[in-house]
Amino acid sequence: MTDSASPWPLHWLQGIASELDGIRTVTVQRLSQRLGLPSREAFEVQRALLEDARERLARVQAQVEVLAARFDSKS
Repeated sequence: MTDSASPWPLHWLQGIASELDGIRTVTVQRLSQRLGLPSREAFEVQRALLEDARERLARVQAQVEVLAARFDSKS
């Protein structure tokens, strides 16, 4: 694998993370409106979703780092 191709998975994942963040924001807003949640409850829902997304992203990032290390060791 060439050096120019190695950052591709990270950029791809960053794009996905950005899209997921946008989807999360819209989903929380719509859910909050439908449920008529007060602002404090909406904040708690958003906080919980953000924490879940952070944990998932950390797991994905760890997997990408393992893959990158494997690719680097084979090149």
